[in-house]
Amino acid sequence: MKKKLMCLIPVFILMIAFILLPSRTSNLYLRIYFEEIAGEHCTLYYSTDAMDVFCLGQHQTSEIDYDRKMVEFNLDPSLDGHITGLRLDFPNTEQLICISNVTISSGGIVKRQYNPCKFFADETIASSHNIAGISSVPSRARVYISTSPEESYLIFSDALCRQITDSYSHYRLTKAAFCVFLLACFLLARRKIFK
Repeated sequence: MKKKLMCLIPVFILMIAFILLPSRTSNLYLRIYFEEIAGEHCTLYYSTDAMDVFCLGQHQTSEIDYDRKMVEFNLDPSLDGHITGLRLDFPNTEQLICISNVTISSGGIVKRQYNPCKFFADETIASSHNIAGISSVPSRARVYISTSPEESYLIFSDALCRQITDSYSHYRLTKAAFCVFLLACFLLARRKIFK
């Protein structure tokens, strides 16, 4: 029995190395779902450790998908570990926006799902511009944001920004699941349960 266990030690070491070794980083998707919104697009600005300002060179504009009632921002893997701040710009329209859900996903998995009342809470908003008000309705898990006709945006707190950007997938869970599957196949084959 001890010999069998000793034979498995190098396999375990290889598996751990396979799981922990750096691999390709997946894109990060921030999706915001609406019940009510008007306009064509929203914009997500980001600051980085190389350029710690919100500028035209560091942003992503996404069209609002009215069929799915959402807007999706796709942050490139090259930004992993470099984003220092996030700013969300709403359409240049005076309106009352109703937000129903916020999700962060990477590697094909939803890493975080936020109740909009918590995502847009006072402590998660560092500052705002041309926002007349933010009202939460916890019983319905809805947030209402009143915007102005010109440049309405929210800058998220450092803590929320870190939560979002820490969600980049490095496929460690996928690799771990693959190793467990191989190990289970190996152990079942050794027991010869199909004979």
